Amino acid sequence: MKKKSVTIIIIELCFLAIMYFSLRYIKIIPSCWVYKKTGFLCPSCGGTRCVVNFLQGNFKEAFNNHIVFFLGILYLIVINIVYLINLNKKQKILEWIYPKYWFAIIFIIILAIYTILRNIL
Repeated sequence: MKKKSVTIIIIELCFLAIMYFSLRYIKIIPSCWVYKKTGFLCPSCGGTRCVVNFLQGNFKEAFNNHIVFFLGILYLIVINIVYLINLNKKQKILEWIYPKYWFAIIFIIILAIYTILRNIL
């Protein structure tokens, strides 16, 4: 395994450990001020709870809090794994999955549709 990939793995594990242990002791999640003022769910309402539950291993609850963020987290995990594999191989795999600028545009469109639908329903 290359030194660069080992360094990346160590940094990521340290970051996840810090997030995990800090979230175990933080029980207060701030409420959305947009929802408080307007009564409408903003595009990121439930996103913080989704990330907290995901890091704590409550995947069902994370999925229920914010579907788009949950799928985004899974996508980032897959990209990270593919990137680390490709660092150590001459024959690159799944390079088409790497983020492109139009992935962000698609994500924003899906997030907008999701926000509209959950405010209507």
